[in-house]
Amino acid sequence: MSIVIEDVRNARCLRYPGMHSPAHVRQRVHPALLLGTALLLTLFLYFIDEGRYSLEGLFTAGNGIAMSIYLVGLMGGLFGAAWLLEKWHPSPMRTVLVLVLGAVLGVVLGLLLIIGLGALQHFS
Repeated sequence: MSIVIEDVRNARCLRYPGMHSPAHVRQRVHPALLLGTALLLTLFLYFIDEGRYSLEGLFTAGNGIAMSIYLVGLMGGLFGAAWLLEKWHPSPMRTVLVLVLGAVLGVVLGLLLIIGLGALQHFS
């Protein structure tokens, strides 16, 4: 049997520094940071799309729909990563990990949404 010593002032487990102790209250990454990151990454994806390197035509119907799908995917990835890492001790490293992991998961999720919607259109 092992004994876990807790630092009550910082409310973190000394044996597992990355994880929380039972006394630790969960602190979420602020939703505004996640939404802002999703929006900036969506605009960046639109900016580099097809090598045009401009934001003209952003508000056309077709581009707006495609970018909203990417935005939904990125928000899903970022909020999912924040939910998965919510139990970790709040730190700048956790925030960076949430943003990087969430961005990667979000881009993959956005691509899967677009491919899935294209497959639905093809079969109907």
